[in-house]
Amino acid sequence: MLQATRDWIIFLLAVTLSGLALLSIEQMLLSPRGGFGPTILQANNVTAAIVSMAMALIVVFLIGASAGRLLRSANKGLVVVGFGLAWLAWRLEGVEFIAFAGSMKWVAIESMAWTLVVLLMTTGIYLVSGPLRFVQPREGSKINDNWATSSSAGMFMLSGLAVLPVVWLFAQSPLRGQAVASVIAGGIAVGMIGRMLAPHAQPLLLVVAPVLIGALSQWALGFMIPSNELATMYMQGNLPHLLIPVPIDWVAGSMIGVPWGIYFGNSFLQHDDEHLGQTA
Repeated sequence: MLQATRDWIIFLLAVTLSGLALLSIEQMLLSPRGGFGPTILQANNVTAAIVSMAMALIVVFLIGASAGRLLRSANKGLVVVGFGLAWLAWRLEGVEFIAFAGSMKWVAIESMAWTLVVLLMTTGIYLVSGPLRFVQPREGSKINDNWATSSSAGMFMLSGLAVLPVVWLFAQSPLRGQAVASVIAGGIAVGMIGRMLAPHAQPLLLVVAPVLIGALSQWALGFMIPSNELATMYMQGNLPHLLIPVPIDWVAGSMIGVPWGIYFGNSFLQHDDEHLGQTA
């Protein structure tokens, strides 16, 4: 009981610190319309926005990695970072800025950059916190599949496609909470499917997959839809649902949803007690 209480205190404190660290740079994301966000590359001062976001992410990474280490769970460390990003995302402008004054192609480029950031942060948190303990070797083997180069890695990326129908279904309006929640739901689906399809590799790429898939879908839609039609489609309520989450929504939703999906996916798998002594 005392251990559980201690863990909850650590987790909630880490989430709070993560959110405050990211909220501290909100002013640097001032957009030409006078609001904040939703993208970094389309802020008034792009250089200041990039530098401030990079510094905040370093702080948030340290908080998430430390929490993951103390809680003995890399996934909890990822969720700490995800909640911090979601807190900032909730306060930023949404897709309406892009529809009226932005560029969807720049949104796709920013999402691709976030993909690399998520990969680096996820890898770092796993290194500090330790591997997921329920990942076990294949029968007759003493080592896990390589998380980046094995067939399991391909299954992780393929699982990322599950985020698209879920986001399409749940992102019914540009409300900030709904946009992030739709990606969280999609991330849960990705985590569950990927965990069941590839149970013998550390699921680092599962966290990256929804962000990459989201970026590619926005890139494709950005080329299919003329920029001068976005505002009209937004006002008429015809904007494709996959364009509603902005880059930070995809990142926050993936870092929160995928770890939860992995946790739920574990319940469908059999576990060999011999290997459960590894770090969580």
